[in-house]
Amino acid sequence: MDASLKERLDLLHDTNQISDEIYGRLPVLFDQVEAYLDVKLAEENAGSFASHLSVALQRISENNPVSEISEELETVIAQNPEYYQNAKDLLQANNPKGANIDAEAAFITLYFCLLTGKGNE
Repeated sequence: MDASLKERLDLLHDTNQISDEIYGRLPVLFDQVEAYLDVKLAEENAGSFASHLSVALQRISENNPVSEISEELETVIAQNPEYYQNAKDLLQANNPKGANIDAEAAFITLYFCLLTGKGNE
């Protein structure tokens, strides 16, 4: 994992925004995202994504995920169904309480688009 992203995760962990369990899972999840998107995650391109994914996983683990999907996000989902499904799969594998992760997956889909440049077409 990129050292600058690790510093971001350390800060989230040290300030109790994410649990030990979530913190421990993130390196593998970032590796999965890098392999799926064929993008190297670093602070410059993925700092916001790293924070969002970390805190989203914490909310999901507490059965308190974001639940609102805006019209803009609905459009992103419709235009990128594969990214949306991958985001749902990523989050569902880390959803011990069976929370509704649809809206969280929508935000992750948006980040996938930004990371790959699909949002800039």
